[in-house]
Amino acid sequence: MGLPTMKPGNEAKLAEIFRVVLDVDNDYDVISVRRVAEPRWDSLAHTSIVAAAESEFGIELEIADMDRMSSFTATRLLLEEKGL
Repeated sequence: MGLPTMKPGNEAKLAEIFRVVLDVDNDYDVISVRRVAEPRWDSLAHTSIVAAAESEFGIELEIADMDRMSSFTATRLLLEEKGL
C-alpha cells in the first residue's frame, strides 16, 4: 500500500485556505510555507486555518492533529491520512 494522495481538487482548496488566511497573492508559493518561517502565520492564523479546513472538508480535528499542522505539506499529509 502506497502513501495516501489527496483527492483531486482538495489540494487546491487547501492552498486557497492558506492564501486567504495568510492574506497572500494567488502566485504565492503556499506549498513550501512553514509556520516557523512565515510571520503572518501566528496563533490567530493557525486557528483560522484549522477552522477553515474543518468547515471546508467537513471534519473535526483533534488537538494532536492541530499541532501537526506546522506547514502546508504537513497539513496536506494529515488530510490525506483522513481520506481527503
